[in-house]
Amino acid sequence: MKASLYLISILFTTGVFATTQPVAGKWITDLQGQTLTDPQSSGFTWRHGELIHLGDNSAAEHMRNKLLRINPHTAQLNAEPLNITVSSQVLSGCFGELFSKYPDFESLTWDRADDTVFITVTEDSSFVQLSADCKAKYGDTHSTDFPTLLVRIETDRNMSRAEITAVRPVQFPKSAVVGNAPNDGIEGLAFDTTGNLYLALEKNQANAPMIFKTPYDKDFWQQQGYVKVQDSGFILPVPDANNHPINGLDYLPAKKAGHPGYLVAAARNDDQLWIIDLSQQQAPFVQQMAYYAPTPADSACPAYEKMVQTAIEGVAVHGDTVYLVNDAWKKHYPDNIQCPANAAHFNKFAPLLFSLPVDPRWFIQGLH
Repeated sequence: MKASLYLISILFTTGVFATTQPVAGKWITDLQGQTLTDPQSSGFTWRHGELIHLGDNSAAEHMRNKLLRINPHTAQLNAEPLNITVSSQVLSGCFGELFSKYPDFESLTWDRADDTVFITVTEDSSFVQLSADCKAKYGDTHSTDFPTLLVRIETDRNMSRAEITAVRPVQFPKSAVVGNAPNDGIEGLAFDTTGNLYLALEKNQANAPMIFKTPYDKDFWQQQGYVKVQDSGFILPVPDANNHPINGLDYLPAKKAGHPGYLVAAARNDDQLWIIDLSQQQAPFVQQMAYYAPTPADSACPAYEKMVQTAIEGVAVHGDTVYLVNDAWKKHYPDNIQCPANAAHFNKFAPLLFSLPVDPRWFIQGLH
């Protein structure tokens, strides 16, 4: 209680409540209560009362190709990291070389018709190449030389196993001018309630984020060809010369009957959440965020310290709560060090779990 009151006092005295939503994080810890070492959080979703986490291929090697199960209340792991295996069918296919190594996974969601299936997406695969035959078959992506891949991870309800059992390449509309930028690909996935899968592009050649969509049904993984995504046409906050990418995405159901709902997107470089109206009846609500890291209770530091570099990359919505996780940007993460007692956490690139309530102001026309 003392820590919470201290943070609230700081925020009121600094005027942060006027335009910015403050949120205090919790260090994500393993079964022994130690902060995690460099998991490079990039995929994040809610399933069966826990948060499921997937990192990208810049993580420490012992954290790659692992699913983490996180208690949303304590931020502690519920189990040891679960290794993701790859089926022989995928390994022998056109994309087998990539999956014999460490793919760059960048998002995570689950199949709403089959909750034993997770879906992720690859981004930077520039370290492998397609064979000539496979390039002739899958080289016309209107984006990167090596295709963006949607990936099916099959598990069981108890999360005792996880295996990649199917992969499909994505073809973008040529008119989207996505560009051949391997590290600026799809960073967010989300399902709505009507069978659409949304794919959030970090940014295109015009430095603008985009959101694509595709129908998703029970036959999705039985098809062999491209997933030909369509531009959603959503109006997003206007980018400028700076980088304003989308790095995380999830679906937020509407309270109003008949409304299709919203997408919650993380613009990590701006410390913003974008609330995107699927009906396009109102412009996206831009919620400015301020993130705070806790300090050890036995330290002489204030209970919380404001982070200067957070890099949110995971968004998960459950009920009236939005959960966020950050992907420590190695170049800048140590810039957060203020309290000496927190230095070890930042130097090992440990992530934090943040949560905030859904704000009714997000849904009021013209209120920013």
